[in-house]
Amino acid sequence: MAKVPRNKGSYAPRGSGSSWQIKFPLGWSEEKKKYDEYREDVASEHEAIVLIKEINDFVYHGGKVSDVPIWRAKARGLSIDEEPTLSEFAAEFMELRRKQKKVQERTLESDGDCWNRLKPYFGDKKISKLTPRDIELAYVAMSGNGKDNLNGRAYSGTTIQKSHTFLRMMLNKAVDYELISSNPCRKVDSPKRDTEERRSLSVEQAQALFSFITRHELEPKAIGVLVALCCGLRLSEMLALKWNDYRNGSISVTKALNREKQTFKPTKNEDTRSVPCPDQLIEVLDSWKTLQQEHYKRLGLRWSSSVPIVNSRSAKHTLQQSYTKWYERKRLIYPIPSDFDFHELRHTYVTIMTRDCGTDAKTTRDMSGHKTDEAFHTYTHTNEAAKRKAANKLGALLAPSYENRKCRNCVSWTVSPTDETIGACWINPAQGLRITGMGETCRAGFIHLTRIVIHARKKDLDHDSR
Repeated sequence: MAKVPRNKGSYAPRGSGSSWQIKFPLGWSEEKKKYDEYREDVASEHEAIVLIKEINDFVYHGGKVSDVPIWRAKARGLSIDEEPTLSEFAAEFMELRRKQKKVQERTLESDGDCWNRLKPYFGDKKISKLTPRDIELAYVAMSGNGKDNLNGRAYSGTTIQKSHTFLRMMLNKAVDYELISSNPCRKVDSPKRDTEERRSLSVEQAQALFSFITRHELEPKAIGVLVALCCGLRLSEMLALKWNDYRNGSISVTKALNREKQTFKPTKNEDTRSVPCPDQLIEVLDSWKTLQQEHYKRLGLRWSSSVPIVNSRSAKHTLQQSYTKWYERKRLIYPIPSDFDFHELRHTYVTIMTRDCGTDAKTTRDMSGHKTDEAFHTYTHTNEAAKRKAANKLGALLAPSYENRKCRNCVSWTVSPTDETIGACWINPAQGLRITGMGETCRAGFIHLTRIVIHARKKDLDHDSR
């Protein structure tokens, strides 16, 4: 704790040092039965020093030490009472987060939305009067369409959960300030998420999508689909790409395009990353660059490396609203579900990298740009074919059979993209594929139907050679 010369009180950085807290002694409190102190957070060390001097000046010029909290509440624009209402404290809390610059603007906007949903229910309450019952009644009202709903619309469990998270965080800060002794959210069950889980394409569906796009004449927005599928970029990151972000077969992700503006912002996690492109995408991008250069020349425009990869008709970056409208029309003819969201291409990238390519989680997370393991794991999905394949791998290891080998345990057996109960053995495609069902034995022979070829009996080898 640092001191200000000739002044009572101290200050210290909080957390990573992006905010500072001052402490000023208030003396013995009969109510709390302990020595009390006033605490307040500010955005910088300079503000902390200035605030300590202001409090000392207040006391030196006749202010009572016990009146410091009330005086500071007035100075911050709160109610004249020492204890603020929830609306007053929410305004102070959100403004402090803005000044600390710990979070991005989109998070601050989300904070405001969360509080606006809660405000009608207990915004005018004094902060110490809020009870777990008040919170639970508000959540019930927010989820229904009855007369108790003060927002005019019913919210999903996922939306209410976001508001709950914000309220819990805000009230934790009130505990730090000793405005309340405990957080009432601790006694409230967190609302359950109820939005539909994101999906991912299967390998076969992803292959079909890539093939469909590359078989047709290339166009800017379709290139964006391939980049998202092959590199896992978010929509705003993909739309921000320029050709100087693509070098030596890798895409450098350093920025995102602002919504409906030709300006940039940091990526979601304020990071930068390099994403290697598959050879197949490199070939497409190189072809697209040539086509784009020729198109610019026909229009009499100057092409340079600062040109957007996914350009609009006016040769600028394609805006999100325009791109989303195009994608929602185009996906109806793509070989994917008609309601497949663009962001689910990112889920597909992560899932196929980890599940089907066998890439370790750390490498995939670095390439996809996820900040936490928790966020990363929400992007990994499985399906029945993958689970069946895993179960058969286990069975082949635990109890390998040399008398009754099954095609389904074979390294060369592939599940049908349209029917998970059948598949084809690719051991000798020159002789034609052999279709087998779940649990059936391939009649062509046994030796190629097991991973443990070294243990095959000689008569099996002779049989297979015939």
